[in-house]
Amino acid sequence: MTAVPPKFINYLEKQRFQLRAHLYQARSLVGSDSSGLSDPFTRVLLANQCRSTQVIDETLSPTWDEMLIFDEIIMYGTIDDVLDNLPMIVIEVFDQDTVGKSEFIGRAVANPVLKTLHEPYEKPDFPPFLEWFGIYRGQNPAGELLAAFELLQLSSMGEGGPDAALPPGVPALDRTTDRGPLIPVPRGIRPILSKHRIEVLFWGMREMKRLQLTHVDRPRVDVECAGKTVTSTVIENCKKNPNFSQPVKTIEVDLPEREIYCPPITIRVVDCRTFGRFTLVGTHIINSIQKFRYIPKVKKKERRSLPGIPDGFSLTASSNPQDELLKIDGGQQHQNGDINPDVQNAQNGQPTNTNADINQATQPKPEGLGPPSLHASPALHPNAKLAEVVIALDASPGPRQPLMKDSTVIEVPSSSPPHKPDEASTPDTPDEGKESKKDKDADNKKKSKKDDKDGLDESTLDWWSKYFASKEALRREQQRKQEEQGDAGNDIDALDLDNQIPDTLTAVSGATSDGQVPNGDVSADGTATLHVINETGSNKGDMGGDGKKFKNIATGVKIANKLSPKPHRKGKKSGIAAMKDQPEEIVQITIYPCELEQVPQFNGFREWLHTFELYRGKNTGEGAEDNESRVVGKFKGSMMVYKWPLPDDIEDSTPFGCDPQFGFFNGLPNNDPIHVLVRVYVVKANDLHPADMNGKADPYLIIHLGKHKVNDKENYVSKQLNPTFGKCFEFEATFPQESILTVQVFDWDLVGVDDLIGETKVDLENRYYSRHRAVCGISEEYAIHGYNTWRDPMKPTQILGKLCKDFKVDGPHFTHGKVKVGDRTFQGKQDIEDENGHKKPTDEHIALEALKHWDDVPKGCKLVAEHVETRPLYHPEKPGIEQGKVEMWVDMFPMDMPSPGAPVDISPRKPKKYELRCVIWNTDDVVLEDDAFFTGEKMSDIYVKGWLKGSQDDLQATDIHYRSLTGEGNFNWRFLFPFDYLAAEEKIVISKKESLFSWDESEYKIPPRLNLQVWDADHFSADDFLGAVTLDLNRFPRGAKNAKQCNLGMLKTDGTVPQVSLFKLKRIKGWWPFAAKGENEEETELTGKVEAELHLMSEEEAEKSPAGLGRNEPDPLDKPNRPDTSFISFLNPMKALKYLVCVRFRCLIIKATIMALLTAILVLFMYSMPGYTVKKMFGV
Repeated sequence: MTAVPPKFINYLEKQRFQLRAHLYQARSLVGSDSSGLSDPFTRVLLANQCRSTQVIDETLSPTWDEMLIFDEIIMYGTIDDVLDNLPMIVIEVFDQDTVGKSEFIGRAVANPVLKTLHEPYEKPDFPPFLEWFGIYRGQNPAGELLAAFELLQLSSMGEGGPDAALPPGVPALDRTTDRGPLIPVPRGIRPILSKHRIEVLFWGMREMKRLQLTHVDRPRVDVECAGKTVTSTVIENCKKNPNFSQPVKTIEVDLPEREIYCPPITIRVVDCRTFGRFTLVGTHIINSIQKFRYIPKVKKKERRSLPGIPDGFSLTASSNPQDELLKIDGGQQHQNGDINPDVQNAQNGQPTNTNADINQATQPKPEGLGPPSLHASPALHPNAKLAEVVIALDASPGPRQPLMKDSTVIEVPSSSPPHKPDEASTPDTPDEGKESKKDKDADNKKKSKKDDKDGLDESTLDWWSKYFASKEALRREQQRKQEEQGDAGNDIDALDLDNQIPDTLTAVSGATSDGQVPNGDVSADGTATLHVINETGSNKGDMGGDGKKFKNIATGVKIANKLSPKPHRKGKKSGIAAMKDQPEEIVQITIYPCELEQVPQFNGFREWLHTFELYRGKNTGEGAEDNESRVVGKFKGSMMVYKWPLPDDIEDSTPFGCDPQFGFFNGLPNNDPIHVLVRVYVVKANDLHPADMNGKADPYLIIHLGKHKVNDKENYVSKQLNPTFGKCFEFEATFPQESILTVQVFDWDLVGVDDLIGETKVDLENRYYSRHRAVCGISEEYAIHGYNTWRDPMKPTQILGKLCKDFKVDGPHFTHGKVKVGDRTFQGKQDIEDENGHKKPTDEHIALEALKHWDDVPKGCKLVAEHVETRPLYHPEKPGIEQGKVEMWVDMFPMDMPSPGAPVDISPRKPKKYELRCVIWNTDDVVLEDDAFFTGEKMSDIYVKGWLKGSQDDLQATDIHYRSLTGEGNFNWRFLFPFDYLAAEEKIVISKKESLFSWDESEYKIPPRLNLQVWDADHFSADDFLGAVTLDLNRFPRGAKNAKQCNLGMLKTDGTVPQVSLFKLKRIKGWWPFAAKGENEEETELTGKVEAELHLMSEEEAEKSPAGLGRNEPDPLDKPNRPDTSFISFLNPMKALKYLVCVRFRCLIIKATIMALLTAILVLFMYSMPGYTVKKMFGV
């Protein structure tokens, strides 16, 4: 039977408590009024009692600073029961409305800190600390509450009120305060405050929407924090000039020492209308002031015992007097003088380099391999010279350590051939005079690479050459990172130098992506030496042992690349890449796989200018969609929070190179309207969302910049989800009125309204005023002609001089081929070649090197390089769902400066028309598949198929060589393949309609691969496939001179077989092998050989010397000299009989005839011999 619960519970004991609820402030509350604000107050509930705080008007971050007291709370049970089951305190936040009942905002739940009678009231438990409690409305967050709750047990014998029953040690309450009945939070619980200064930058208002059907013409901004407010000036006419006339104002407030207790900053925008009316436009709440807080960096005392030695460095000596190690105090020591980049970056105040380059020998050296080192004082090396370090930057990429402090010389050697290290010794062989097969393979590899690099004509290069070379470098870098993560444990032969990923991984030739220089030691003569560490951990850079020390950085880096563990890369090289084998010859650009604002080095271009969205209206808690609908405008500005006054010995500087004592926004550029020439380059789009029923789209571009609009509907790309636009749009805009660039991708429809696929918006104003100089990317090399012509109207020397002036940096000082900027010295080429090939002296190359390493200069930062950014596309009705990506970049030039040159031509390359003439002369050693009907011997009816664009488009076949008994076939047959070819992408372009009902032709791109197949013809069944060979017209093996030299080894793709390009040779003839999978489907078998002649002609050349298909006119080919056995049996019965009688069985018939004659003679002899004998005997 189930027990019936009792109707009553009798407690033998009860406990008396006093609850003190310390409610300090709240933040991020949900706006409940139409203005987007609330009038919040808090209600605290415990047991059967309830208390409420005061109401704070029009705020989302109220500060109550109030203590609510529950004098006597009765709880039944023992004190242990209460401790095991602490009561739950419910805190409800409401919005008070003048009409109607209060509106519920959210609820929080908390447990109090309980103090018993015998427990001392002392730290760390008492008094309690303030904590943040989450406020929720249902499942949705509605804000946070900063509060503390303590539950104090009262004695039962107390007389004279609740305070008299408090246990000893608990402070009594002062219920008579200057705030009337409101009791503030006690001093021991409330945060400790200190004096701070908030410096506010009022820059301007952007994208203001209508308010109550009226334009916001005279906005004003109020910034409030901790009860203090600073007010901006009023913009007199927001349409003409939306910027503030007085941009910087300050306010001093008392803020908590601990950041967790800091109150939020509220930004309110009001519209000052006629008759003294002020209308709230919108608000923005900054909950955390961490990113706006400034902690000054105080100058450290000098600790140098030797001149020229940077702070934090000390010399150490090893057991080998020739070895000198450079060590960072408290950091990690690297062998051979290498400095840990992370430690050095941390000391220099720079971010650590976490992306190690593949060119760097990343294998750590095992402990104990190097000679033991003993720390020595600097006095042991009085002649040490470390004040000036020469670092060579070669054209080949390599890892870099951050430049050292003090004077550093960065030398960029001219294009001299790198020093080749001595070849490693090989074991003696019996036949030293003969070349081994391995040596021949190596020679073939060198010859192949030389053939690939020959013929690079700079006149044929354009912007797309840089783009594709950079794209390939980015792809290989991403592939390398994936392989490092996934194949770290694979067994890799580090000395297999030709089956590994090529060396170029950066998006800029000549340096790594962040402008680093190779890592190495500093020798006595001032040159940098590189130490190569192989996969076993042995240091190849030491003077002792088997290794060698390379004083040429480029040579060392190349050897390091080859000795570094890299995965095998077998197979044919991918199409774009004639350029990837010669990265030093083609200047590359940086391709960012994200928005330029998302690059960590640029920090969203928010060094001193931020954008705050203003919200208005009731927050329904529906997430991002609700927030976007509540945005009524944007406020541009910034702020800085710091303790005041600042210390005197500050070594920091403002973003403009000024002293913080005079204000962080001192030296701001003028915020008056400025006229700017804007060039928007849209390269292509990727992975667009399908918009048509066939799963494709017909995209085109629409560009908006302020009131300017360009509709490129006429140039839509048919049936493409990855269209190439190659467009440049030029605008003359006025900042800040026309500073938001919108790039939209639409889908063209024959009937109906075009559909928006996606759009992206770019804030050009932040880029224009950024200290990273995002107006025009810095090119990797300076040139005055060719495909890499300098496109900025300011030359590198002018840019460098302006940056030094703006950032208060000493320099630039040009002397004897060097430039000194601050405490950095740069070297480089001193001449430039014009269009006529004449060289003249210039300092532009040296200045460009300083610009590329501007982040190493004191007060400098990383400058935006020549680039292409990838921006995601979003649809307004589908927020957060990416609809594709667009590759683009933007250049901006002030109109008051010299006008720039012509825009960069990025129009898509038009394919060139070619005609490939392939003559099939003969075949040999073709496998025999059929059996002869009469004789049973092996034979094949051979013919050859070929196509270039596809088996469905331009398939051609020879006639049939019947009854081949030896695998030999004679054809003299010509294939004609006209095609359109893009040399930059190394692709054939095919344009055709997908179906009969298609409106436009679709464009496809495929590699230029000639496919040849040999078949055995059957009359009453399907033809039999015998073998095939595929020749990539850009790189394929040279044909053998005769059939005997033709073998499967010609099809190797490991680099041992020399490769040729038909686009360079134009004509080639030879033998190539047919191959097919064997029965086990693993090994490839030789199934025949074909003698072919390939002749590549342009369309003009083909028209001048026409040729017919097959053996037809014009320029007919001779008929093949085929044997008499080549015929069809059932179509020529007499010829078949003749073949059987006269050819196949001729000898047998002759032998049978002779035998028959002999037999007849013998029979006649035997028949007539008795009669003849009798006649002779009897004389008849």
